[in-house]
Amino acid sequence: MISLDDPRWPALDHRGWSGGQGAPDAPFIPDELRHLTADPTDGERFTDLWPYLCSEGTAWPAAYAAVPHLVAIARGLPPARSERDDHLYVVGLVAICSGELGEVPADLPDDIADAYRRALPEALALLAETLAAGEHDQSTTGYLLAAVAALKGHPEYAEILNDLDVYAECQSCGEPMLEPPE
Repeated sequence: MISLDDPRWPALDHRGWSGGQGAPDAPFIPDELRHLTADPTDGERFTDLWPYLCSEGTAWPAAYAAVPHLVAIARGLPPARSERDDHLYVVGLVAICSGELGEVPADLPDDIADAYRRALPEALALLAETLAAGEHDQSTTGYLLAAVAALKGHPEYAEILNDLDVYAECQSCGEPMLEPPE
């Protein structure tokens, strides 16, 4: 994985950051990862960060560089911690947005792409451990299973699972099949 001090970080675009320049409210990803490494249970900071990496069907280049760091942070958290769930789900979301497993933007540096690809199997193992160890509500279970599907190379199935609590309704009567998230 690339160091958080690597001079290439400013060139890795993310939502609100392009061409080495960020919008006033856009985070600098290595600074945020540095903080999360020091305090992995800072859920509010992580919740603020992850949409800058991957959202609205797009995984930005900085997401691929961040994934190995997210896996390392998740590795240090107990399997039953909700913060671990969140970190691993975002790794799966990057995979969902990437399409085929291990697919990366063509212009992504090889070392970043390789580190991203190497982090995916460990993320899958951590997800299995997390699902077995923790008590998860229906919505969280669905999101974690979506991440598993993406990391097993099934992005279309992962997208279905990811959106299940939003779009699932009975084909016969139109009633919601799942309880809405709280």
